[in-house]
Amino acid sequence: MRKVLTLVFHYVLILAGVAAVTAVDFRIAHLNSATAALTYLLLILGLAARVGLGESVTASLASMLAYNCFFLPPIGTLTIADPQNWIALFVFLATAITGSQLSASARRKAEEAEAQRRELERTYEFSRALMVGDDEHNLGTQTIQHLTSLYDLEDVCFFDALSDSIARGGTSKSSLTERLMRETARTGDLWRDAGSNALVAPVRLGGQCYGSLGISGKTPVPEPALQAIAQLVAIAVERTRVQARANRMEAARENEQLKSTLLDAVAHEFKTPLTAIKAAATTVLSRGTLDPLAREMMSVVDEETDNLTNLVSDAIELARIGSGPVELHREPCSLTLLVSSGLTRLRPLLEGRDIDIKLEPGLPLINADSRLSELALRQLLSNAVKYSPASSRIEVRAKEDGNFIVATVSNAGPGIPEAEQSAIFEKFYRGREARARVAGSGMGLAITREIIEAHGGRVWVESEPNKGAEFHLSLPIIQSGRLNEEKLGVREVGGQVA
Repeated sequence: MRKVLTLVFHYVLILAGVAAVTAVDFRIAHLNSATAALTYLLLILGLAARVGLGESVTASLASMLAYNCFFLPPIGTLTIADPQNWIALFVFLATAITGSQLSASARRKAEEAEAQRRELERTYEFSRALMVGDDEHNLGTQTIQHLTSLYDLEDVCFFDALSDSIARGGTSKSSLTERLMRETARTGDLWRDAGSNALVAPVRLGGQCYGSLGISGKTPVPEPALQAIAQLVAIAVERTRVQARANRMEAARENEQLKSTLLDAVAHEFKTPLTAIKAAATTVLSRGTLDPLAREMMSVVDEETDNLTNLVSDAIELARIGSGPVELHREPCSLTLLVSSGLTRLRPLLEGRDIDIKLEPGLPLINADSRLSELALRQLLSNAVKYSPASSRIEVRAKEDGNFIVATVSNAGPGIPEAEQSAIFEKFYRGREARARVAGSGMGLAITREIIEAHGGRVWVESEPNKGAEFHLSLPIIQSGRLNEEKLGVREVGGQVA
């Protein structure tokens, strides 16, 4: 009702203006018809520049009637005696309406340019605010605050699909429901409701959809502007993700470097006393003056010193591999001998365990770094021992598969959830259940993957809940001459390799 009264008041003022010009021209200035026409045109153009086209056309029609009545003979009537005056009247009307249209068009374009300028300024302020960021609030809260303050919106809602959270600002009774926001993010289609001035746009960058952004209220944001804002939010989300990922990688790198440095330092410090213990045990044993019990105990010290020395050497190797690229010294070697050597090195850990070895006879030789390949196998074996019951069986298999030999170490442990099967090969990652049951650093499988991939092979796991796990690794075969293990004198004895 208020808008109708305002419009009526505008038209009353326009008619009053035409009447005032007529009174001045006819009663006071006594202008002729040509001069009076110019004053009417001046009034019409002024109205067109300040108000709308409808008001200026109304002024044109009212001016035509006043011009006809007071300045074209016979004066005081709406009839025209001279035909030429008809032409003058219609020329005046056409000129007035054309001038009104041109002036209104120029005014409309100026208003559109001003609106675009304001829109561009607000979009710039919004983008700058997002880029600067605020450590105290998350991105969703920042988006809501900036939109509410810059665009004077009554209701704003942002759905973050990555965190599955909704940030809302404005009125509590919102037409932007959670279901609507989620559906827009899922479909990626723009949604609008003309009745409530509500508009929801997907927040996406490229082919990735990060959520949705919705607004509603008496001051609607144009659709292109909202899409531009949603694009800016998507860029901010991606920037935040990249920054968080970079921070995690930097923290992991520094953590890894620190762990490798400490491990390397501790391992080297162990070597000095181990060397002294080994030399002392060897000297005492070589004299032959010990009684049988003392000799047996000293033999245990000598043997366990060797085992501890091997463990320290492995720790140094793990630290070196974990802190830099893998350097290979390839040579023809037998996977059967690598398995045998690995089992021998792990004898204290495997004591009392049932180990079932099934290696295909006559396997071709592999082109690999024997020391590092054995280390990778030992990591899988020790992993199987740690995560399986003491009474269960561990199985070691190997077979030829194309240009590779595939070795498999399987255990009867609790299994690995499918969601974690790719993550367990990442550095320092440990499964949620494994963290509480078994101590470890989360480096063994990561180093195994680095060693095997450096050879051009791959390592992977197959597992089902409560059905154990099978770890597979592949190593390349020597292609020239198809050399096999028989040429190295490798034999299989009673399920164990010798």
